[in-house]
Amino acid sequence: MATQLPSFSELYDIFLNAAQSAAPELTDNVEGSILDANAGATALVGEEVAKIVAQLFAKSFFRTAHGPEVTLADDDLETLAVDHFGERFARPEATKAATVVTFTRPTTGAGNILIPAGTIVKTQPNANGQSQRFETLSAVTISGLTINASVRAIVAGIEGNVDPSKIVVIESTLLDPTITVNNTLSAVGGAAEQSDSEYQQTIRNLIETLRGATLAAIEATAKTVAGVETATAVEREIVVREWSIANDAPVSGSIPFRIPEAILYIADANGTASSLLIADVLAAIEPVRAAGVEIQIKAAQAFSLNWLASYTLNPTGPNYASLVSDPTPVEQSMRDYIQNLPIGTGFDRGQARAAILATWGSAGTTDLTDFDTISPVGNVSVSAVTKIVPGTVEIS
Repeated sequence: MATQLPSFSELYDIFLNAAQSAAPELTDNVEGSILDANAGATALVGEEVAKIVAQLFAKSFFRTAHGPEVTLADDDLETLAVDHFGERFARPEATKAATVVTFTRPTTGAGNILIPAGTIVKTQPNANGQSQRFETLSAVTISGLTINASVRAIVAGIEGNVDPSKIVVIESTLLDPTITVNNTLSAVGGAAEQSDSEYQQTIRNLIETLRGATLAAIEATAKTVAGVETATAVEREIVVREWSIANDAPVSGSIPFRIPEAILYIADANGTASSLLIADVLAAIEPVRAAGVEIQIKAAQAFSLNWLASYTLNPTGPNYASLVSDPTPVEQSMRDYIQNLPIGTGFDRGQARAAILATWGSAGTTDLTDFDTISPVGNVSVSAVTKIVPGTVEIS
Protein backbone atom coordinates (compact mmCIF):
# COMPACT_ATOMS: atom_id res chain seq x y z
CA MET A 1 0.00 0.00 0.00
CA ALA A 2 1.43 3.38 -0.98
CA THR A 3 2.14 5.78 1.87
CA GLN A 4 1.86 9.55 1.44
CA LEU A 5 3.65 11.68 4.01
CA PRO A 6 1.49 14.49 5.42
CA SER A 7 2.29 17.99 4.23
CA PHE A 8 2.90 21.00 6.48
CA SER A 9 -0.63 22.29 5.96
CA GLU A 10 -2.09 18.85 6.73
CA LEU A 11 -0.09 18.63 9.95
CA TYR A 12 -1.18 22.17 10.82
CA ASP A 13 -4.83 21.26 10.37
CA ILE A 14 -4.40 18.04 12.35
CA PHE A 15 -3.03 20.04 15.30
CA LEU A 16 -5.86 22.57 15.16
CA ASN A 17 -8.53 19.88 14.94
CA ALA A 18 -7.01 17.96 17.85
CA ALA A 19 -6.67 21.08 19.98
CA GLN A 20 -10.20 22.29 19.29
CA SER A 21 -11.63 18.80 19.85
CA ALA A 22 -9.99 18.73 23.27
CA ALA A 23 -10.94 22.33 24.09
CA PRO A 24 -13.80 23.67 21.93
CA GLU A 25 -13.39 27.12 23.44
CA LEU A 26 -10.07 27.50 21.60
CA THR A 27 -11.40 29.30 18.56
CA ASP A 28 -8.78 32.01 18.09
CA ASN A 29 -6.54 30.59 15.37
CA VAL A 30 -5.99 33.72 13.31
CA GLU A 31 -2.47 34.39 12.08
CA GLY A 32 -0.26 35.47 14.95
CA SER A 33 -2.38 33.93 17.69
CA ILE A 34 -0.92 31.57 20.27
CA LEU A 35 -2.87 28.67 18.78
CA ASP A 36 -1.59 29.53 15.29
CA ALA A 37 2.00 29.71 16.56
CA ASN A 38 1.73 26.39 18.38
CA ALA A 39 0.13 24.72 15.36
CA GLY A 40 2.81 26.06 13.04
CA ALA A 41 5.66 24.98 15.31
CA THR A 42 4.18 21.52 15.79
CA ALA A 43 3.58 21.11 12.04
CA LEU A 44 7.15 22.19 11.29
CA VAL A 45 8.57 19.67 13.75
CA GLY A 46 6.25 16.98 12.40
CA GLU A 47 7.31 17.72 8.82
CA GLU A 48 10.99 17.40 9.73
CA VAL A 49 10.37 14.16 11.61
CA ALA A 50 8.47 12.79 8.59
CA LYS A 51 11.39 13.68 6.31
CA ILE A 52 13.85 11.92 8.61
CA VAL A 53 11.63 8.83 8.80
CA ALA A 54 11.32 8.80 4.99
CA GLN A 55 15.09 9.10 4.57
CA LEU A 56 15.75 6.26 7.01
CA PHE A 57 13.10 4.13 5.32
CA ALA A 58 14.69 4.79 1.89
CA LYS A 59 18.06 3.63 3.20
CA SER A 60 16.64 0.16 3.77
CA PHE A 61 15.99 -0.56 0.06
CA PHE A 62 18.54 -1.01 -2.71
CA ARG A 63 16.45 0.98 -5.19
CA THR A 64 16.14 4.04 -2.97
CA ALA A 65 19.39 4.04 -0.96
CA HIS A 66 22.12 6.35 -2.27
CA GLY A 67 25.81 7.08 -2.01
CA PRO A 68 27.82 10.30 -1.65
CA GLU A 69 26.63 11.68 -5.01
CA VAL A 70 23.24 12.22 -3.35
CA THR A 71 23.93 12.18 0.39
CA LEU A 72 27.15 14.23 -0.01
CA ALA A 73 28.54 12.20 2.88
CA ASP A 74 27.70 8.61 3.79
CA ASP A 75 27.47 5.74 1.30
CA ASP A 76 24.14 4.37 2.49
CA LEU A 77 23.84 2.08 -0.53
CA GLU A 78 27.18 0.39 0.16
CA THR A 79 26.40 0.09 3.87
CA LEU A 80 23.13 -1.66 3.05
CA ALA A 81 24.75 -4.03 0.57
CA VAL A 82 27.68 -4.96 2.81
CA ASP A 83 25.49 -5.38 5.89
CA HIS A 84 23.26 -7.81 3.99
CA PHE A 85 25.79 -9.76 1.92
CA GLY A 86 29.33 -9.08 3.13
CA GLU A 87 32.42 -7.28 1.86
CA ARG A 88 32.19 -8.81 -1.63
CA PHE A 89 29.28 -6.43 -2.20
CA ALA A 90 31.29 -3.26 -1.50
CA ARG A 91 31.04 -0.51 -4.13
CA PRO A 92 33.65 -1.23 -6.84
CA GLU A 93 36.45 1.31 -6.93
CA ALA A 94 37.75 3.02 -10.04
CA THR A 95 39.39 0.53 -12.40
CA LYS A 96 42.36 0.69 -14.74
CA ALA A 97 42.13 0.19 -18.49
CA ALA A 98 44.11 -2.64 -20.05
CA THR A 99 45.08 -3.85 -23.49
CA VAL A 100 47.82 -5.67 -25.40
CA VAL A 101 50.61 -3.77 -27.12
CA THR A 102 53.05 -4.99 -29.73
CA PHE A 103 56.74 -4.16 -29.52
CA THR A 104 58.39 -4.12 -32.95
CA ARG A 105 61.89 -3.61 -34.31
CA PRO A 106 63.31 -3.52 -37.85
CA THR A 107 66.09 -6.10 -37.32
CA THR A 108 67.32 -8.65 -34.80
CA GLY A 109 70.81 -7.22 -34.81
CA ALA A 110 70.71 -6.35 -31.10
CA GLY A 111 69.91 -9.96 -30.17
CA ASN A 112 67.44 -10.97 -27.50
CA ILE A 113 66.19 -7.94 -25.59
CA LEU A 114 64.38 -8.16 -22.26
CA ILE A 115 61.41 -5.81 -21.86
CA PRO A 116 61.00 -5.77 -18.06
CA ALA A 117 57.75 -5.79 -16.16
CA GLY A 118 56.83 -2.21 -15.37
CA THR A 119 58.11 -0.82 -18.66
CA ILE A 120 56.21 2.41 -19.28
CA VAL A 121 54.53 3.09 -22.61
CA LYS A 122 52.18 5.96 -23.32
CA THR A 123 50.13 7.98 -25.78
CA GLN A 124 51.32 11.13 -27.47
CA PRO A 125 50.62 14.27 -25.37
CA ASN A 126 47.24 15.86 -25.99
CA ALA A 127 46.59 19.60 -26.36
CA ASN A 128 47.08 20.00 -22.60
CA GLY A 129 50.37 18.12 -22.66
CA GLN A 130 48.88 15.07 -20.91
CA SER A 131 49.63 11.46 -21.88
CA GLN A 132 47.93 8.25 -20.81
CA ARG A 133 50.65 6.04 -19.30
CA PHE A 134 50.61 2.24 -19.17
CA GLU A 135 52.96 -0.35 -17.67
CA THR A 136 53.74 -3.87 -18.82
CA LEU A 137 52.45 -6.46 -16.36
CA SER A 138 55.11 -9.09 -16.90
CA ALA A 139 58.55 -9.31 -18.48
CA VAL A 140 58.76 -10.41 -22.12
CA THR A 141 61.79 -11.00 -24.35
CA ILE A 142 61.83 -9.93 -27.96
CA SER A 143 63.94 -12.41 -29.89
CA GLY A 144 62.39 -11.88 -33.31
CA LEU A 145 60.92 -8.77 -34.81
CA THR A 146 57.77 -8.54 -32.66
CA ILE A 147 56.49 -9.50 -29.23
CA ASN A 148 53.15 -8.84 -27.54
CA ALA A 149 52.76 -7.69 -23.94
CA SER A 150 49.80 -7.01 -21.67
CA VAL A 151 49.70 -3.48 -20.26
CA ARG A 152 47.52 -1.71 -17.73
CA ALA A 153 46.97 1.99 -17.14
CA ILE A 154 48.96 3.60 -14.35
CA VAL A 155 45.98 5.68 -13.22
CA ALA A 156 42.46 4.32 -12.83
CA GLY A 157 39.60 5.98 -14.69
CA ILE A 158 37.96 6.33 -18.07
CA GLU A 159 40.85 8.41 -19.39
CA GLY A 160 42.82 5.19 -19.86
CA ASN A 161 40.34 3.91 -22.46
CA VAL A 162 42.21 4.87 -25.62
CA ASP A 163 41.67 3.96 -29.25
CA PRO A 164 43.88 1.65 -31.35
CA SER A 165 47.24 3.02 -32.53
CA LYS A 166 47.40 5.58 -29.74
CA ILE A 167 49.96 3.93 -27.44
CA VAL A 168 53.03 4.71 -29.53
CA VAL A 169 55.64 6.09 -27.13
CA ILE A 170 58.11 4.07 -25.04
CA GLU A 171 58.95 6.14 -21.97
CA SER A 172 61.30 3.62 -20.36
CA THR A 173 64.77 3.04 -21.77
CA LEU A 174 65.29 -0.27 -23.58
CA LEU A 175 68.62 -1.76 -24.63
CA ASP A 176 67.55 -1.66 -28.27
CA PRO A 177 66.53 1.93 -29.17
CA THR A 178 65.00 0.79 -32.49
CA ILE A 179 62.10 -0.91 -30.71
CA THR A 180 58.72 0.79 -31.22
CA VAL A 181 55.30 0.11 -29.69
CA ASN A 182 51.69 0.20 -30.84
CA ASN A 183 48.29 -1.13 -29.77
CA THR A 184 46.08 -2.89 -32.30
CA LEU A 185 43.09 -3.03 -29.95
CA SER A 186 41.54 -0.30 -27.83
CA ALA A 187 42.51 -0.08 -24.19
CA VAL A 188 39.30 -0.84 -22.29
CA GLY A 189 38.03 -1.46 -18.77
CA GLY A 190 38.92 1.90 -17.27
CA ALA A 191 36.08 3.28 -15.19
CA ALA A 192 35.45 5.78 -12.43
CA GLU A 193 34.02 4.58 -9.14
CA GLN A 194 30.56 3.29 -9.93
CA SER A 195 27.62 5.68 -9.76
CA ASP A 196 24.56 4.71 -7.74
CA SER A 197 22.71 3.34 -10.78
CA GLU A 198 25.77 1.34 -11.91
CA TYR A 199 26.36 0.04 -8.39
CA GLN A 200 22.71 -1.00 -8.08
CA GLN A 201 23.11 -3.09 -11.26
CA THR A 202 26.31 -4.62 -9.85
CA ILE A 203 24.43 -5.53 -6.68
CA ARG A 204 21.71 -7.20 -8.77
CA ASN A 205 24.38 -9.18 -10.65
CA LEU A 206 26.07 -10.21 -7.40
CA ILE A 207 22.75 -11.30 -5.90
CA GLU A 208 22.24 -13.48 -8.99
CA THR A 209 25.57 -15.18 -8.26
CA LEU A 210 24.26 -16.34 -4.89
CA ARG A 211 22.07 -18.85 -6.69
CA GLY A 212 25.17 -20.93 -7.34
CA ALA A 213 26.67 -22.28 -10.53
CA THR A 214 23.72 -21.67 -12.83
CA LEU A 215 24.45 -20.28 -16.27
CA ALA A 216 22.76 -17.02 -15.27
CA ALA A 217 24.93 -16.77 -12.14
CA ILE A 218 28.11 -17.40 -14.12
CA GLU A 219 27.18 -14.71 -16.65
CA ALA A 220 26.23 -12.25 -13.90
CA THR A 221 29.58 -12.80 -12.17
CA ALA A 222 31.52 -12.16 -15.36
CA LYS A 223 29.64 -8.90 -15.89
CA THR A 224 30.88 -7.60 -12.55
CA VAL A 225 34.48 -7.72 -13.84
CA ALA A 226 35.76 -4.38 -15.12
CA GLY A 227 36.15 -4.44 -18.89
CA VAL A 228 33.56 -7.13 -19.61
CA GLU A 229 30.86 -5.69 -21.86
CA THR A 230 28.86 -8.87 -22.30
CA ALA A 231 29.06 -12.53 -21.34
CA THR A 232 27.27 -15.64 -22.56
CA ALA A 233 27.45 -19.03 -20.87
CA VAL A 234 26.53 -22.17 -22.80
CA GLU A 235 26.32 -25.79 -21.72
CA ARG A 236 26.91 -28.89 -23.79
CA GLU A 237 27.19 -32.58 -23.08
CA ILE A 238 30.28 -34.58 -23.86
CA VAL A 239 30.64 -38.36 -23.87
CA VAL A 240 33.40 -39.71 -21.60
CA ARG A 241 34.71 -43.00 -20.25
CA GLU A 242 36.65 -43.78 -17.11
CA TRP A 243 40.36 -43.62 -18.01
CA SER A 244 43.28 -45.49 -16.45
CA ILE A 245 46.21 -43.09 -16.18
CA ALA A 246 48.59 -45.94 -15.33
CA ASN A 247 47.68 -47.92 -18.45
CA ASP A 248 46.92 -44.88 -20.60
CA ALA A 249 43.76 -46.59 -21.76
CA PRO A 250 40.05 -46.80 -20.94
CA VAL A 251 39.26 -48.85 -17.84
CA SER A 252 38.20 -52.32 -18.89
CA GLY A 253 34.44 -52.71 -18.74
CA SER A 254 33.77 -49.00 -18.23
CA ILE A 255 30.64 -47.68 -19.85
CA PRO A 256 30.55 -44.34 -21.70
CA PHE A 257 28.44 -41.70 -20.02
CA ARG A 258 27.61 -38.04 -20.55
CA ILE A 259 28.69 -35.08 -18.44
CA PRO A 260 27.84 -31.40 -18.86
CA GLU A 261 30.52 -28.93 -19.85
CA ALA A 262 30.11 -25.18 -19.40
CA ILE A 263 31.81 -22.61 -21.61
CA LEU A 264 31.69 -18.89 -20.87
CA TYR A 265 32.30 -16.52 -23.77
CA ILE A 266 33.22 -12.96 -22.82
CA ALA A 267 33.79 -9.80 -24.80
CA ASP A 268 35.17 -6.36 -24.06
CA ALA A 269 34.44 -3.19 -26.03
CA ASN A 270 36.52 -4.62 -28.88
CA GLY A 271 34.21 -7.62 -29.18
CA THR A 272 36.85 -10.05 -27.92
CA ALA A 273 38.92 -10.54 -24.75
CA SER A 274 42.59 -10.47 -23.83
CA SER A 275 44.27 -13.16 -21.77
CA LEU A 276 44.42 -10.63 -18.94
CA LEU A 277 40.64 -10.14 -18.96
CA ILE A 278 40.06 -13.91 -19.19
CA ALA A 279 42.26 -14.36 -16.11
CA ASP A 280 40.30 -11.72 -14.20
CA VAL A 281 37.00 -13.44 -15.04
CA LEU A 282 38.41 -16.85 -14.13
CA ALA A 283 39.34 -15.53 -10.69
CA ALA A 284 35.90 -13.96 -10.25
CA ILE A 285 33.88 -17.09 -11.04
CA GLU A 286 36.02 -19.37 -8.85
CA PRO A 287 33.70 -19.01 -5.81
CA VAL A 288 30.57 -19.28 -7.97
CA ARG A 289 31.21 -22.47 -9.93
CA ALA A 290 30.15 -25.80 -8.43
CA ALA A 291 32.89 -27.75 -6.69
CA GLY A 292 34.81 -29.93 -9.11
CA VAL A 293 33.21 -28.45 -12.20
CA GLU A 294 35.50 -26.81 -14.68
CA ILE A 295 34.22 -23.81 -16.62
CA GLN A 296 36.12 -22.87 -19.72
CA ILE A 297 36.40 -19.16 -20.46
CA LYS A 298 36.96 -18.09 -24.03
CA ALA A 299 37.15 -14.82 -25.91
CA ALA A 300 34.27 -14.05 -28.21
CA GLN A 301 34.98 -13.57 -31.90
CA ALA A 302 34.52 -9.95 -32.98
CA PHE A 303 32.54 -9.13 -36.11
CA SER A 304 32.67 -5.51 -37.29
CA LEU A 305 29.35 -4.28 -38.68
CA ASN A 306 29.04 -1.18 -40.88
CA TRP A 307 25.68 0.55 -40.46
CA LEU A 308 24.40 3.21 -42.86
CA ALA A 309 21.00 4.73 -42.09
CA SER A 310 18.79 7.71 -42.85
CA TYR A 311 16.32 9.62 -40.73
CA THR A 312 13.47 12.10 -41.07
CA LEU A 313 13.63 15.01 -38.66
CA ASN A 314 10.71 16.50 -36.81
CA PRO A 315 10.89 20.29 -37.41
CA THR A 316 9.37 20.90 -33.97
CA GLY A 317 11.77 18.55 -32.18
CA PRO A 318 13.93 20.07 -29.42
CA ASN A 319 17.19 19.22 -31.22
CA TYR A 320 16.09 19.97 -34.77
CA ALA A 321 18.49 22.87 -35.33
CA SER A 322 21.58 20.88 -34.34
CA LEU A 323 20.60 17.54 -35.93
CA VAL A 324 20.00 19.22 -39.31
CA SER A 325 23.74 19.77 -39.64
CA ASP A 326 25.21 17.24 -37.20
CA PRO A 327 23.79 13.70 -36.85
CA THR A 328 26.55 12.68 -34.40
CA PRO A 329 24.23 12.17 -31.37
CA VAL A 330 22.04 9.73 -33.32
CA GLU A 331 25.12 7.97 -34.71
CA GLN A 332 26.36 7.53 -31.15
CA SER A 333 23.05 5.90 -30.22
CA MET A 334 23.52 3.56 -33.19
CA ARG A 335 27.01 2.64 -31.97
CA ASP A 336 25.70 2.06 -28.45
CA TYR A 337 22.97 -0.21 -29.81
CA ILE A 338 25.51 -2.38 -31.64
CA GLN A 339 27.91 -2.35 -28.69
CA ASN A 340 25.18 -3.58 -26.34
CA LEU A 341 24.16 -6.56 -28.49
CA PRO A 342 24.91 -9.74 -26.51
CA ILE A 343 27.32 -12.38 -27.76
CA GLY A 344 25.64 -14.61 -30.31
CA THR A 345 22.98 -12.01 -31.17
CA GLY A 346 22.67 -10.88 -34.77
CA PHE A 347 21.63 -7.54 -36.21
CA ASP A 348 17.89 -7.26 -36.87
CA ARG A 349 16.91 -4.23 -38.93
CA GLY A 350 13.44 -4.00 -37.39
CA GLN A 351 14.68 -4.24 -33.82
CA ALA A 352 17.43 -1.71 -34.54
CA ARG A 353 14.91 0.75 -35.98
CA ALA A 354 12.64 0.33 -32.96
CA ALA A 355 15.55 0.90 -30.56
CA ILE A 356 16.66 4.15 -32.22
CA LEU A 357 13.09 5.48 -32.43
CA ALA A 358 12.54 4.56 -28.77
CA THR A 359 15.30 7.06 -27.96
CA TRP A 360 14.78 9.71 -30.63
CA GLY A 361 11.22 9.12 -31.86
CA SER A 362 7.79 9.90 -30.42
CA ALA A 363 8.44 7.86 -27.28
CA GLY A 364 11.78 9.62 -26.68
CA THR A 365 12.99 13.10 -27.57
CA THR A 366 10.49 13.42 -30.49
CA ASP A 367 13.32 14.59 -32.79
CA LEU A 368 12.73 11.87 -35.42
CA THR A 369 9.57 10.93 -37.27
CA ASP A 370 11.23 8.03 -39.10
CA PHE A 371 14.47 6.04 -39.20
CA ASP A 372 15.54 3.50 -41.83
CA THR A 373 18.55 1.25 -42.31
CA ILE A 374 20.13 1.50 -45.76
CA SER A 375 22.95 -0.96 -45.14
CA PRO A 376 23.10 -3.80 -44.29
CA VAL A 377 20.28 -4.57 -46.71
CA GLY A 378 19.16 -7.58 -44.69
CA ASN A 379 19.35 -8.99 -41.19
CA VAL A 380 22.79 -10.25 -40.12
CA SER A 381 23.10 -13.60 -38.35
CA VAL A 382 26.15 -14.59 -36.32
CA SER A 383 27.39 -17.71 -34.60
CA ALA A 384 26.85 -18.35 -30.91
CA VAL A 385 30.39 -17.16 -30.08
CA THR A 386 30.43 -14.00 -32.21
CA LYS A 387 30.10 -10.47 -30.81
CA ILE A 388 29.04 -7.76 -33.24
CA VAL A 389 30.95 -4.49 -32.74
CA PRO A 390 30.40 -1.16 -34.50
CA GLY A 391 32.43 -0.50 -37.62
CA THR A 392 31.59 2.55 -39.73
CA VAL A 393 28.32 4.00 -38.42
CA GLU A 394 26.84 6.86 -40.41
CA ILE A 395 23.66 8.78 -41.19
CA SER A 396 23.42 9.48 -44.91
